[in-house]
Amino acid sequence: MSSWKRQAHLWHRWLGIVFGLLVLLWFGSGVVMMYVPYPALTEAERMAWLAPLAAPQVRVTAWDAWRAADRPGMPAAVRLNQVAGRPAYHFQADGRWWSVWADSGQPLRMTAALAADSARNAAPGARRLSAELIDIDQWTFGRVQEHKPLYRVSADDAAGSVLYVSSRTGELVRDTTRSERAWNWAGSVIHWIYFTPLREHGQPWRQVVMWTSASALLLALLGMVLGILRLRVRRRYAGGRCSPYRGWQAWHHWLGLSIGTLMLTWLFSGWLSVTPFGWLASPGVTAEDRQAFAGGALSREDLAAPVDGIVRAHPGLLELEWRRIGGQLNFSLLDRGRRQLLLPVSTERLQQAMRALRPGVPVTFVSLTSEDDYHYSHHQQAVLPVVRAQFDLADDTTFYIDPLQGDIVGYADRNSKWNRWLFNGLHQLDFASPLRARPVWDVVVIVLCGLGFVATLAGVVLGWRRLARRS
Repeated sequence: MSSWKRQAHLWHRWLGIVFGLLVLLWFGSGVVMMYVPYPALTEAERMAWLAPLAAPQVRVTAWDAWRAADRPGMPAAVRLNQVAGRPAYHFQADGRWWSVWADSGQPLRMTAALAADSARNAAPGARRLSAELIDIDQWTFGRVQEHKPLYRVSADDAAGSVLYVSSRTGELVRDTTRSERAWNWAGSVIHWIYFTPLREHGQPWRQVVMWTSASALLLALLGMVLGILRLRVRRRYAGGRCSPYRGWQAWHHWLGLSIGTLMLTWLFSGWLSVTPFGWLASPGVTAEDRQAFAGGALSREDLAAPVDGIVRAHPGLLELEWRRIGGQLNFSLLDRGRRQLLLPVSTERLQQAMRALRPGVPVTFVSLTSEDDYHYSHHQQAVLPVVRAQFDLADDTTFYIDPLQGDIVGYADRNSKWNRWLFNGLHQLDFASPLRARPVWDVVVIVLCGLGFVATLAGVVLGWRRLARRS
């Protein structure tokens, strides 16, 4: 055997011994994640938690509440909803939230008892709720950073609910059940290496994911090269066999050749998920984009606008959000059915707001009532209809705006478009809606994951047998 082949065999063997079990778990955990994602508070769950606003309780304006919050400048976002039976204004400023009671004008001060009372709507079957203040635990990664520390509220209901309430706004920001938490240990925690001592440190966690997936990719690549080199179609091995192997070795060889290309694409796209070395990084929708679309920051006059009449005119209103579009104040209303603007926005004003996203750049507007390649949702309902604003720029900047909500709901540029095909396409087999349709997608992905699992299992068995013999 030549020197480079021997080195390739040794690298493949030892990479398999070190990382083979992790790749095996990635295949299994990927199937679990198809049905049980990492805990998150969905819009439907949040709507079920919210209680209708009571107009007589709204006694102070948002401007008076903002002055009571004693923060400089103007807030980036404002919303009004019920917290533990009382209306409260929530202001976003400097990446944090500040809340003030709308009935008294006093700053909201959270306690464990108030957090338990706030979470009660999310666990109606519970007789007892107990709350404790935490900074982080296994289920509080992701989009809850600006609400930390959190109150973790444990319920004694049948589902074993554990609910997370913001210490800054008193709002429910995440919910979990006993079953969801248990399945996630076999799903997201393993697949993303989401162990709290590591995940709470962002960059070290990212480096671990990047280098483990890169090592697994090298493992699979070497296996494919060696598998092809050991294959004989013309000058066959004894007994007319194309492979020299038997038993677990034969399973590993043939399955590796059969599904090896797909394993490479899965590992490569998984490696891309943490944007290694900044490759294909995209800024997404920035705070500057949102302010440009709004036509400037909220003003004192915007916050001083009376809203009790709006609440009174819309029975069952769950939440009111201040929203500027092209320099004009509007309000977003949320009820049990949907979220929509108080006043419809004209096409001219909407286009004016969209042009402000990239001033002076030619732009093409297209109204979409169905998904396109870059505005869609993987097995969920995408926001539709939308207006697509595609700017004539080198990076092909594109925004998607919901005209009913007056909000930017999507973004794409050259890097994110590449990432859509190289990650969503290769990693989730999400190339087009026919393949995404269920149960076709489920069957295809489970079968392929099963083949990858067996191929990897055979390699793990062989590696550990070799290690046992050396011992």
